[in-house]
Amino acid sequence: MSDKIHALTMPKYGLTMKEGKVAKWSVSVGDSLSTGDEVADIETDKITNALEAPVAGQLRRQVAKEGITLPVGALIGVIADGEVRDDKIDAFVSDFKPEEMS
Repeated sequence: MSDKIHALTMPKYGLTMKEGKVAKWSVSVGDSLSTGDEVADIETDKITNALEAPVAGQLRRQVAKEGITLPVGALIGVIADGEVRDDKIDAFVSDFKPEEMS
């Protein structure tokens, strides 16, 4: 994985959380982000919480559509530097494998 391309994954908000959904994207593809900027609202069966950007860069892909339920660890978006080519982003998305969550 390139250090210029970063996965934005479904977070785990609590020990029993197994899945969640992007209730609303707060930013659009191409928007610049600073670490800690709100990217999306994540909804679970218990809470809705703001997901913050783990790194600075641009939101290059919104992989998850609003309202679709996904497991914890699933790829929901991609943050990358502006100079990273689109084909590299596409390859990152197609090759993504979620980490095993316990």
